[in-house]
Amino acid sequence: MQFTIVLSMVFAIFIAVFALQNASIITINLLWYKLNLSQAVVILGSALFGILVMIPFDVVRRIRNSIKIAELKNKIKNLDQEISILKNNEEPNTIDDLTKIEDEIKTD
Repeated sequence: MQFTIVLSMVFAIFIAVFALQNASIITINLLWYKLNLSQAVVILGSALFGILVMIPFDVVRRIRNSIKIAELKNKIKNLDQEISILKNNEEPNTIDDLTKIEDEIKTD
């Protein structure tokens, strides 16, 4: 997570420096309109537009991940309950009993 933030900041600084070094006035033709803008504004605006387009995809990915995490936590909870039920219903001299005895011997 922190690596992504640092990488994003480095990339943003790179775009800003690039835009400032290319600050001449250019003519933009967009359908029926002609605009005279600084090339820096066009570069920064394009970068901002790209970020705004990608945000919904990131939100969907995060929602899917949080749903998957909730499902896995629920599965872990159910498996833990099943383990505790099985431990309460087990017969003596099972592998768990032997493991407990070995642990007790090691601690003595």
